[in-house]
Amino acid sequence: MPVAKITESRMSATPNGPEVATILVEPNDPVALMVLGHGAGTPIYSPTMAKMSEALADHRIATFRYNYPYSESMITFHPELIDPLDVLLDTTSSAKNAAKDLSHDLPLFLGGRSMSSQVVSLAMTREDWRDVRGIALYVYPTRWRNLLENTVNHLQRVQAPMLFVQGGCDEEFADLKELQSILDEIGSRASLYIVEGADHFYNLPKESGKGQLNTLSEVASVTSEWIQGKLGVSHAPYMTSADSKIVLRRR
Repeated sequence: MPVAKITESRMSATPNGPEVATILVEPNDPVALMVLGHGAGTPIYSPTMAKMSEALADHRIATFRYNYPYSESMITFHPELIDPLDVLLDTTSSAKNAAKDLSHDLPLFLGGRSMSSQVVSLAMTREDWRDVRGIALYVYPTRWRNLLENTVNHLQRVQAPMLFVQGGCDEEFADLKELQSILDEIGSRASLYIVEGADHFYNLPKESGKGQLNTLSEVASVTSEWIQGKLGVSHAPYMTSADSKIVLRRR
């Protein structure tokens, strides 16, 4: 893995709030830096988030992961532990600002897995973050309503380009038809990539003969190609495979 440096640090989650842990993963030759929020039950030290950052580093994307106040000392996850939405949004803002200070002028992107995909997309409708070049939304949970009663309406107000990377068999948390409908209304700002057969953690059935590392590498490759397309670095079409496909359009 072409990682030059992994830096653990801390930041203030909110203006008057507690400090939380952060992890900066820098490949040798990054093309961009992604501020990457975790899922509700997968804090920054969880294997899922570590593997995501490693896969993105393999594809030249640096990542800045951060905990929320509730996940800083979490041992066992319960939905009632989740911070109020305003705290999650403030923490996202703090992480964006902290990452910007460490970016070395790299183009800045936001990313969020599951719960954080709702948070970062909502933050983009409330903040004037013109330096954010786009947002990557991983396994966006349209059916998870712990934070938002309506999980998709705000997406129309996000002005930055959006990449959705969904599991094709994530029926518990995502309704792909509902997501498809709202993205049809959004138009060219949104692209949707579906990993066929994958669940909410990008796991595939055992009979596929592939593991999570395979799908995360695929997710990272698609993300890198999308990012480089936004930066004008690459003009090649999206990579596709027999197990995955692009749905919708690209800008």
